[in-house]
Amino acid sequence: MRPTRPNPTADAPGRLDRWILLASGVLALMPLVAYHRLFARLFWFGDEFDLIDQFDRIGFGHWLWTVFAENYVPLFKLLWGGAIFLFDGSYAAMIVLLWLTHGLNVAFLGRVMRACGLSWTAVAVALIAFGLTAANFETLAWSVQWSAVLSSTFMLLAIEAFLRAPFGPASYGWTAASALSFSRGVLTGGMLACAGLWPAPRAADQPSERKLRALAYLVPSVGVGLLITLLATGNHRHMGGHFGEAAVYGIWNYCLNPAHRLLSVDSFGWRTVVLSGLCKLALAAWAIARGTGRQRVLFVLLVGFDLGNAALLGVGRYHTGLPTAVASRYQYASLIGIAPLAGFWVARLWDRIPAPVALRSAAATALLVFVAVLMVRQWPGELEAFTYSRGTQPRETLLADPHPDPHSVPGIPFFDVGRAKALIRKYNLH
Repeated sequence: MRPTRPNPTADAPGRLDRWILLASGVLALMPLVAYHRLFARLFWFGDEFDLIDQFDRIGFGHWLWTVFAENYVPLFKLLWGGAIFLFDGSYAAMIVLLWLTHGLNVAFLGRVMRACGLSWTAVAVALIAFGLTAANFETLAWSVQWSAVLSSTFMLLAIEAFLRAPFGPASYGWTAASALSFSRGVLTGGMLACAGLWPAPRAADQPSERKLRALAYLVPSVGVGLLITLLATGNHRHMGGHFGEAAVYGIWNYCLNPAHRLLSVDSFGWRTVVLSGLCKLALAAWAIARGTGRQRVLFVLLVGFDLGNAALLGVGRYHTGLPTAVASRYQYASLIGIAPLAGFWVARLWDRIPAPVALRSAAATALLVFVAVLMVRQWPGELEAFTYSRGTQPRETLLADPHPDPHSVPGIPFFDVGRAKALIRKYNLH
């Protein structure tokens, strides 16, 4: 879908808008600030040891261009591996870096929504849900998840650049960065290619030229996708007979997230999936139908992203079992996909309340502050057990136990404890 003629005020947000969005990004850091002692327990875990072991054995430069599981992510590797050296092995610093990126994502999502003309009420609802929910605890408490968070950063920047200049170099650059940071970053190019191909009345470019420019968004996505298909290990290598399982997993993931965790739903059967899915699809259809201009463009892009993310997760994770479809690490992308639409719906409902504007605004502010405080207070309940298994236990095994089981590295049992201890000493992992 091609956006309508740019709105000068949307392309150049005022100083007040910029300060509010910056403040929203800072406020998204509140769970980290409030519960920094819990986050300080965390330690290197699972895949992190495997990645460090790889660049130690084959060299950092060579390691950047190798695949990792079902990912080809040289940009993420460069930044993540470089951060290990920059911070001298401090895991606390890695977590702070992860949260700072999350804060940027909150601000960037708000910026995109404002660029599309969405109200501050809609923006506030979306940013509180996305920025503060404890449903994201695994994504924001495990440094390798920076891959998904970084890819989201570049996707949001690509969308904003596309809305300003559909075929400008910035949108192409951010699209490539998204694909090179996380496997599901390949969706960014597909989203913007579809958006660029949508017919636009009174378009300045010739139709054939527009098509070529739109299809150019697919270049990094197709390139990374081919490398993953040819070189990476994963379920895509042996899908024969498993398409049904992958489809069911994708359906569960799309229909249940993020409402299942946000609303603390207990049931997990077909009825819950159907009801949740119908509500989600109804919200998407309503938002697309009621949105105008850039709002509709944004909503179509986000719905496509959410659906594509669920489909790729179905292929990549069906073997882990249906209960994992609502795992914490899968909430981040789903929230980006649905929170702006939910914010739009809540804002439209709120505007229909028969009360003076000033009173409605004051009530909305008070209610949103109350919800934000409740969300922040939910974090300890998730972090207590998580930081034990991802922090206290690994520290005891790898730093305190003089005679640990040789295959007891938390999160990666095939990895040798002696090798893990050697990496800890060499890179000052702490």
